[in-house]
Amino acid sequence: MITGFVVNVEFEPILPVSIRRADGKVFTQDAIVDTGFNGWLSLPRDLITQLNLT
Repeated sequence: MITGFVVNVEFEPILPVSIRRADGKVFTQDAIVDTGFNGWLSLPRDLITQLNLT
């Protein structure tokens, strides 16, 4: 049995991902598990701003 994620109404598995900023503050973002992952990660604009990313 796999634990720690939920399935949305479109039957996509959702997993919480923790992201740590350079100053140590941790943000959690729900992510869809993509079995066709191609090496790219997209983040919401507000999280990019909070993480001080360019």
